[in-house]
Amino acid sequence: MRTGVSYMGHHNPKHLKTDLIEMKELALDDLFVCLQENDFLHFPGKVAFTPQIAKEVGIRPIAVFWGAFNLFGGGRSSQFLLENPDCFQVASDGGHRSAGCYVNPKVTDRVQEMIDIIAQRGYEAYFVDEPTPLRDCFCLSCRNQFEAWYGSPLHLADPAQQEVFRQRCVVDYIRKIADYCKANHPSLETICCLMPVDMAMWEAAAEIESLDNIGTDVYWVNRDNDLEEMKPLLDDMAAIAWRHNKVHHEWLECWNTRHGHEPRVLQTGEILVREQPDALYVWAWEGQVGTKETCDNPQLAWAQALKVLAMAKRGGEG
Repeated sequence: MRTGVSYMGHHNPKHLKTDLIEMKELALDDLFVCLQENDFLHFPGKVAFTPQIAKEVGIRPIAVFWGAFNLFGGGRSSQFLLENPDCFQVASDGGHRSAGCYVNPKVTDRVQEMIDIIAQRGYEAYFVDEPTPLRDCFCLSCRNQFEAWYGSPLHLADPAQQEVFRQRCVVDYIRKIADYCKANHPSLETICCLMPVDMAMWEAAAEIESLDNIGTDVYWVNRDNDLEEMKPLLDDMAAIAWRHNKVHHEWLECWNTRHGHEPRVLQTGEILVREQPDALYVWAWEGQVGTKETCDNPQLAWAQALKVLAMAKRGGEG
């Protein structure tokens, strides 16, 4: 089973190398480098140095545009939106929304520009992280797209039709990005994680020919759900990936873990390893210490995640 972590990183190669050597000592295979918009503009060391160092130590570097356009993941602070206000989402009443809209071609174009950069820098895969329906966006791009697909105004559509449209937009976005990668950088592996709440789109996403790898993230560490109830979700994703000849990955939650819930990191991981996905990844390195999304006790939570990573390499043995 391949293993890996997401990593907020650093612009200084000295600090990058220290962390990446430690990752290699843990026998990690893949590194999801969380690149923010500012890393392309003001802190380019993380973009430039990480893939080189990762390859030197024997880890595969994967790019994820964390917080881009205030849409994908945390760390949301978008310079692009400040400079392109026409790319913000617009509510049904015309009100301003703080996040961008991936239906807008300018947003897609910028994603593709950043993909060009990471491909040139030596990243080996691109991760489309948790695209989800933008149910309250009625910007010009959304309205135009609905009109093009259905021949009628978006604001007049009933809720059921609007939901079909929103889900179709998610799949269309994944397809555009994966197609772009394969057309322009064919060696890039294309990876996508869709949340359990978006399982209605799992099958359609897996049908995208240019998408190589699909998975989900059952983040129940801070919830009271019976963790064994994860199994049907994991089985569904595994079956979908198998039907469409995709690599199947799963995520273990090790961020924002609240006091007293640290044992659930290990319990969740035990179930994930037992289900034997092709790859098991941990969000995030060292419990995402030093960020707004850190665990209450990052050392304790991370210690549980380390047990899971070791277990995955042993083939599931405790």
